[in-house]
Amino acid sequence: MTTLPDEIVLYDILPWLPSKSLLRFRCVCKSWHSFITHPSFLHLRRHRTNTHSFLFLSPDPLAPVLAASQPQLFSAPFHHLQPSRPTLLFTLPNLNFSETRVQCVNGLLCFHPKSSTWFSSHVSAFTLIANPTTTQLLALPLDHSIGEQKEFLVSTHFGYDPVRDEFKVLRLIKYHGSHEFKVFTVGVDTLWRVVSVPDRPFALMHTLLHNHKRGLCVNGVIHWTHSFGSILHRLCIVTFDVGTEQCRVIPAPSGYSYRENVTHLEFPNLVEIDGSLCLLGYSGSDLIKLWILKDLQDQVWEQASIALPSGTVTEHQVVYPLCRVSTGEVLLVPYFLPRRVKGIYYDMEKKNSRSVVVMEMPQPLWPNHRGEVDIFFCQESFRILK
Repeated sequence: MTTLPDEIVLYDILPWLPSKSLLRFRCVCKSWHSFITHPSFLHLRRHRTNTHSFLFLSPDPLAPVLAASQPQLFSAPFHHLQPSRPTLLFTLPNLNFSETRVQCVNGLLCFHPKSSTWFSSHVSAFTLIANPTTTQLLALPLDHSIGEQKEFLVSTHFGYDPVRDEFKVLRLIKYHGSHEFKVFTVGVDTLWRVVSVPDRPFALMHTLLHNHKRGLCVNGVIHWTHSFGSILHRLCIVTFDVGTEQCRVIPAPSGYSYRENVTHLEFPNLVEIDGSLCLLGYSGSDLIKLWILKDLQDQVWEQASIALPSGTVTEHQVVYPLCRVSTGEVLLVPYFLPRRVKGIYYDMEKKNSRSVVVMEMPQPLWPNHRGEVDIFFCQESFRILK
């Protein structure tokens, strides 16, 4: 009986296999387990096959209308030529969808409370890390020290350091009259660590935490926006370097008008395109302006725009750039997902667009409902959580 050389099996066969098969093959032997779970294997698969999917958090459709609904995570494989159909990955028990937020970084998810609620117990300040590929869930330890205060706010950010291959969770905790920053390195720390940051950039901490927008990690740096001023007419971007654990505040780029975008405060304003951070501006009904951060150190921005078909953007609905796909086009998706999710593929060079149904919700899942959900274009990861 002839057997194939290990090099052919590992490098020419395994990268082409579906995720479910690879999850089983991790158990064949230690060498296969190490090979499949190593970060370099993910890079190998990217060159061989499409390893991305849509992920989104949804309320339980079977929950009573007036009851608190448990969040459910759904996945839909990305197909460029045909609509995909979501399937349920898992339900998050003992959580409330309306109070839960999720962030996606490098194939892992971080579930945490929204930052607009005052808590009186450390038990409420949960943090869950999940791998949607392996469906693993990891609850980070509770921070008992914050229970010493009567009330507090928590703003959570999730990041990845590509140099050290580490995931970190950053917490901004505000008490009445004081605040602190804490960090937890997944798989390394056993307790939350206090991080020292300069006081001056965060003198307006009382407004910094009241931010419904999620942060975004790009190139090892977490970014989130902060509006300030007597009538909230200015914007800055706060950054946290995941590797060095240093904070920095940079102003919004020249030409960005906070007043123009005040009616779109609930919609995403930071996205990643081609490895660069992009600040969105909604100018007029069907024009999205992009300020692309080309150099964080020197604060070099490049401006672009996306002209959408007439009637695409309204006061109550917008589409925003989710990612760039293999055709070179930018995929824009609606913030409130209908049953038939129509995406827009936009060619940045040719300045033209086409509308395509990218996802169809099953009838029992999405009964005539437009849902505000966190949707991501997530890559595969066979990382073991521990």
